[in-house]
Amino acid sequence: MSDVRLVDLMYRGEFDEAIEVARPFTPDEIYNQILRDDDRHLITAGPCDEFIRRWYETIDSPYLRAEAADCFVSAFTTQLAPVPNGEYIGAYLRTASLRDLIQKVSSALLGIEIRDLEETPEHPLDPDSARRWRKAGRILAALDLPEPVSPIAPPDDEWIDWSEVSRPT
Repeated sequence: MSDVRLVDLMYRGEFDEAIEVARPFTPDEIYNQILRDDDRHLITAGPCDEFIRRWYETIDSPYLRAEAADCFVSAFTTQLAPVPNGEYIGAYLRTASLRDLIQKVSSALLGIEIRDLEETPEHPLDPDSARRWRKAGRILAALDLPEPVSPIAPPDDEWIDWSEVSRPT
């Protein structure tokens, strides 16, 4: 029996199966499989778009979501440029993942992760360093982070028609 390739499942529209096959891969490996090693996205970008967004939503770790966003944000303005709202989808991936990541890092710095390093018998983290890590956590926690960008472009009436904007002479 031959192994089923992620990219083949994706182009057949078998997204749930493709997501299962993708589980052991890093975001870079997935990027390579669907955008570098296969050129079907040049003919139809839709399956890539749908797979990436579905797969991204299954990622629980904010760290891995940020890595996934980092891999695919520019793809929505280059290889997947024909996808409607592509730039907005990329911006959503980036801003949503950064927001989640900052909140996770803040929580880790203020939680038991730092305290455990300070209080273990070996004391690998000295009290001054622990205090400074907690201070960084409080700074991050106090940030007024904006909501992620919508993955859908605003209606046309909110767009500026640059052809009608007068230019200085």
